[in-house]
Amino acid sequence: MLNPSRRNIKDIVNQVNEMDSNSLTYKNVDILSNFLNEQGKILPRRVTDLNSKQQKKITKLIKQARIATLIPFIVSKN
Repeated sequence: MLNPSRRNIKDIVNQVNEMDSNSLTYKNVDILSNFLNEQGKILPRRVTDLNSKQQKKITKLIKQARIATLIPFIVSKN
């Protein structure tokens, strides 16, 4: 889970904006992992430029994916 560059985040945010709200689920690990840093922490709004509603949804989906063990809680330093 590499930290995507600022430009890549903009592309990902545009993808999220274009998707309807029902198509983005906790099973979309590829998309959700782009909103995590190297340590597995959720990126803040000031980095992702999502609005409040979108950020809350992404956060909720990431937490659901972690509980379902699709995304690890902690990323090892290997």
